[in-house]
Amino acid sequence: MTSPKITSDESKPMAKTVVFVLDTSGSMAGQKIVQARESLAFVLEKLNDGDMFNIVTFNSNVDTYSPHLIKYDSKTKRESLDFCDSIRASGGTNINEALTRALGMIEEFDRPTSAIRPSYIIFLTDGQPTSGIIDEAKIVTNSTDANKAKTRMFVFGVGNDVNSRLLDKLARGNFGISDY
Repeated sequence: MTSPKITSDESKPMAKTVVFVLDTSGSMAGQKIVQARESLAFVLEKLNDGDMFNIVTFNSNVDTYSPHLIKYDSKTKRESLDFCDSIRASGGTNINEALTRALGMIEEFDRPTSAIRPSYIIFLTDGQPTSGIIDEAKIVTNSTDANKAKTRMFVFGVGNDVNSRLLDKLARGNFGISDY
């Protein structure tokens, strides 16, 4: 049996929006934060020029690489990899605020283009909420309510003490998958 060769006139990949949400709480200290930083750097290396992106880090507080989504190019690649190298673990775990902030960035930018530009959240955590809203059901509800752009959330649990129940619900409620 043979299959026809599929050709495309487009040589450029479709532009996308990616927000990385990285847990930097104290429970991520040691090998977990190293693994999370390496994963973040790996994916940053794979973005294409013109993609929109940002990095949200969170412990008890939520910080961002940039206040808004920014365009990926050689300059922002270098700067974001430097930012990634500077990430350290300390404090509590405010999952709710981190996810709602990341989803809000996408909603703010992608609302008019969501039909043509796919958007993704890559969430790296052990899933142990200890700051802000810690009720798992409320965290899931808040993230699905904030996901107005239909962003796909890919959840990566890091470490041996992962809260897979919460992370699976977050992925399912936001059109994504989880892996550990």
